[in-house]
Amino acid sequence: MNDAPDPIGGWAKATEATANASKEAIQASRELAHFIRGPAGEVVGMLEDYLKVVRFERRVRLWDRVRNILIEKGLGAPTRRIPLKIALPLLENATLEEDDDLQEVWARLLVNGGDANSGIELRRAFVSVLAEMSALDVRNLAMIDSASKLKAESASKGVWTHRLPEGGIPVPLPRPGNDRYEGFLSPELQVSLSNLSRLGCIHSVARELLLVDVTPFGRAFIEACTR
Repeated sequence: MNDAPDPIGGWAKATEATANASKEAIQASRELAHFIRGPAGEVVGMLEDYLKVVRFERRVRLWDRVRNILIEKGLGAPTRRIPLKIALPLLENATLEEDDDLQEVWARLLVNGGDANSGIELRRAFVSVLAEMSALDVRNLAMIDSASKLKAESASKGVWTHRLPEGGIPVPLPRPGNDRYEGFLSPELQVSLSNLSRLGCIHSVARELLLVDVTPFGRAFIEACTR
């Protein structure tokens, strides 16, 4: 029995599938290159150099999400170009991201950066900060921001974090000696909150990350990734 591959059957189909995937990836790269400021040919070439080792499906998926978000915003294409020093690391990280939820955040950051009417000033720091976040970090930050917008107007500020990532609780500061929430932060949650604090997105109001608030930088970052 001859177990050699049939070049007309299996090999031919595999070759055709690879060729189609390559065409999709190249087209996705060219479409994404429209977000970058610079000579078109040079930009596409540089983008190809950065992305040539990236899996085809992640690049294609990114473009699919970007295209859908553009449609949601009523745009057929980006209305402003992003400087190379920001666009290239943004696209590199976005196409390397294997978590679908995080890639969604990258896609929205890219589209907002390429929308002249978004009101967003796309900063290089936003790219580096998002690159150092996990999906849990992003979810926790979103929950803290959402809860902070619901808190009552008072002299007390902050959001309880002990129920994250399910949700934050906007409540006044506890009375002196009230330790009912001490010990509620799991090690995983402590690491996530510590990272958000290190990145400048939140600051501890009291009790070392048990009660936190979003910083001005953190709020600007959130708007850049969601607006």
